[in-house]
Amino acid sequence: MTRHEIRPVNVFEHGRFREEVLKHLRQYEEKDAFAEELRRSLFYYYCGKCEWEVIIGPWCDDQNSKEIKVDVYMQIMNNWDIFVDYVWNSKRKPRE
Repeated sequence: MTRHEIRPVNVFEHGRFREEVLKHLRQYEEKDAFAEELRRSLFYYYCGKCEWEVIIGPWCDDQNSKEIKVDVYMQIMNNWDIFVDYVWNSKRKPRE
């Protein structure tokens, strides 16, 4: 549904994505393996799906400018290392 608006989105409010992230956090002890599975889940749920993208085009009619699609996956991949650190560091540490 097109609303012609841009609004902030919390990717963890997507129930299935959040469940997969929690599963990966429990399953993987190594950060690199976790990051690969996180990327796959992110791709599956957010890449190229119209409800998670915005089309950006020129304000005025410009013959040389083209519209581009920006989706949630692309935005997170721009800050991938920071995102992975954020999610990995949310992992609960065992009590000593």
